[in-house]
Amino acid sequence: MKHRLPLLLAFALPFLPGAPAAAKPAATGAAVLRVLCYNIHHGEGTDGKLDLERTGRVIKHWNPDLVAVQEVDRGTSRTGRADQAALLAGQLGMGHVFGKTIDYRGGDYGILILSKFPVLKHEMILLPPPGQKEQRGLLVAHIGLPGGKTIRLACTHLSVASAEERAVQTARINELLSGGGAPAILAGDFNARPGSPPMAVIEKHWTDSAAPALKKNATPHRPKRIDYIFFRNGDPFRVIETRTIPDAVTSDHFPILSILSLEQGSL
Repeated sequence: MKHRLPLLLAFALPFLPGAPAAAKPAATGAAVLRVLCYNIHHGEGTDGKLDLERTGRVIKHWNPDLVAVQEVDRGTSRTGRADQAALLAGQLGMGHVFGKTIDYRGGDYGILILSKFPVLKHEMILLPPPGQKEQRGLLVAHIGLPGGKTIRLACTHLSVASAEERAVQTARINELLSGGGAPAILAGDFNARPGSPPMAVIEKHWTDSAAPALKKNATPHRPKRIDYIFFRNGDPFRVIETRTIPDAVTSDHFPILSILSLEQGSL
């Protein structure tokens, strides 16, 4: 947070402006989930304006069911002591859980999950290594879907300090989530490009939701991405669509949206 990378979100994913396109039909008995991942930079845009309502409007336009949000303030002097998690949830009409990573300017700073569906339980797990300059975490929410099924959405924001720290953190995430349990989606700002050592650790157990789009729009260079939506290998998800939302003003990161089909009969 204090040592920021420049904007590095994918130019290889399709930029598809305008209103959300209708999703392709899912298989019979499948649920369609719209998952958004967004580092909101505490509501401050690249124009220098602090405008959390603008952030909320961007999210609302894409009509997500689930949102993984990074760089959220709660009660800090920087953002007028506002509870940004509660304000976004209220604006969007969604439930929310907040995960604190550090104390910051008289308040809390961390990550957020927003959900149209009930959050049955959640857990905030602080990630290694000990002594890191800025504590990082993993927020895991158990989401109750219609029909009584459950999935997990995990939100994270990894270290900017070094690839070694990020690799330790991705290894810990695999330990926590790659085993059994409800189907899992993992989203966040990983501060790491595709193919880097930390992402190689993740990709042992997770599928990048952007993979079909990257394959279709193949380029000779590595995509300049640090924000991702993954689902766990072997879980009954299918990618309908993944897109980068071309908003270069509202935050210093672009939002990404994945539309996933979940075959409920196999849960």
